Amino acid sequence: MPKSFLLAVGILILSGCADSCANAIVSRADSPDGRHSAVLFQRDCGATTGFSTQVSILERGAEPKGGGNVFVADDDHGAAAGGDWGGPWAEMRWLAPDRLRIRYAAKSRLFARKDEVSGVRISYRQVTR
Repeated sequence: MPKSFLLAVGILILSGCADSCANAIVSRADSPDGRHSAVLFQRDCGATTGFSTQVSILERGAEPKGGGNVFVADDDHGAAAGGDWGGPWAEMRWLAPDRLRIRYAAKSRLFARKDEVSGVRISYRQVTR
């Protein structure tokens, strides 16, 4: 087989492994001490999946890459109240430099809900909207 054919096949295989999802930032809040940013974003992985709402705690000013490292939810096929961005409604608020509260729509289907990331403790509250 020609080397160019093998190279083309290798590129096709590797491109199939690429992350085809896109993140759109909905809101960002810097911690009171300025060390971290909490970023709420919508993640869209194409026509075969719905939008999800995700939260990451990052170094201040950083952009989310990949999925959320704190909170990941979808609307469970329309069961949860939606946000203006297409995913389930959620909001976040810093309570202290090391404490973040995330409120999210009741009936959201949760895929990730971590209690601590990067030294920040996270509390949660379901909200009926």
